[in-house]
Amino acid sequence: MTGQEKKAVFGLSFIYMTRMLGLFMLMPVLALDSHSMRDSTPFLLGLAVGVYGLAQALLQFPFGSASDRLGRKPVLVFGLLLFIAGSVLGAVTDSIWGVILARVLQGAGAVSSVLLATAGDLTDDAHRTKAMAAIGGSISIAYVLGMALGPLIYGFSGLSGVFWGAAVLGVLAFIPLYGVIPTIPEGRQRRMGSFRDALRIFSHPAVQAASVGIFILQMVLGASFVVLSPELLRATQLTQGAIWEVYLPVMFGGIVFMLYPVIYAEKNKEHRRVLTVSGIVIAIGALLMGIFAGNFWAVGIAAIIFFAGYNIASAILPSMMSRSTTPEQRGAASGVYSLMQFLGIFTGGVVGGWGLGWIGVQGVFYILTAVGLALALQSAYAAGAMNKLMAAEERP
Repeated sequence: MTGQEKKAVFGLSFIYMTRMLGLFMLMPVLALDSHSMRDSTPFLLGLAVGVYGLAQALLQFPFGSASDRLGRKPVLVFGLLLFIAGSVLGAVTDSIWGVILARVLQGAGAVSSVLLATAGDLTDDAHRTKAMAAIGGSISIAYVLGMALGPLIYGFSGLSGVFWGAAVLGVLAFIPLYGVIPTIPEGRQRRMGSFRDALRIFSHPAVQAASVGIFILQMVLGASFVVLSPELLRATQLTQGAIWEVYLPVMFGGIVFMLYPVIYAEKNKEHRRVLTVSGIVIAIGALLMGIFAGNFWAVGIAAIIFFAGYNIASAILPSMMSRSTTPEQRGAASGVYSLMQFLGIFTGGVVGGWGLGWIGVQGVFYILTAVGLALALQSAYAAGAMNKLMAAEERP
């Protein structure tokens, strides 16, 4: 890459990471303050966890279209301001309805599609995949940091402190926006396409399969955080402020055990097998957490298994879609993928909250077991679609 391209990718990755870090810091701790929020119910708690994803999903394409007409940076500024406003509201409210509104405002800053379009404007076609890989890596870093930092900040300053932390991260995102990311050259800004164009990309087999896969995967994640944090506290008998002591080794273990399967899949083109295994691993982890609920070591080991499966699938799915689409399709495909990703988070939060109120903590883990098995079946289809497409393209 040229120096300008490297600056652009670094700046865009930083913005992506700060926004997603604000999301991931909140997910493991939102459920911990439910007893102290006015008007809180299990369903509303699940809605608070997942409504961020619904707002993101619904607004990805409006924001992308607006950036075509108004320019990328003005729309990015507006989206970041919405995210900051939602974070501040979450920090000062004591009502579950205030938290829900805060999460809606955070999600309304749906600039993922704009960031991807900006990456397309500022990088050459030959380096586009590298740019997307770097942005994807920044999300993975945010995920790991968020799972550790959220509980750590919560231990010092409660849920309001985590929301304030998200607001600070939103402010920091302005630094690369005007201090690092180059100005888009005249004529280089490209349209991502209309919503109708995005619907056409749904017929692309690999995009369709990967998007359904990420929907199921994120639904698993959203539902798990409604019950996982309280259950980890109950199993370990730690105080709420010390939950980071559990999440840090759990997340580290989940990452360590995902490395070899991901490398194996890429090296040997065994995406279908490894994706299928990841769904089974998620199901096993969720089943064990349900069976051994309340047992310190069993729940901890089961959580590591669960997150290892999640990390494997979350690493392979975007790589699969990126490799199976042309540069001209990649912007629209990323928009569809982002829509389904955030819609999955919303659905998972609602399903988890509903399940918690209807069949309790163990019942939610058993629901996750079934969803993990569904992911295994869908993953086999997803990777199969990609392999068939790549084989067809390789034929003379």
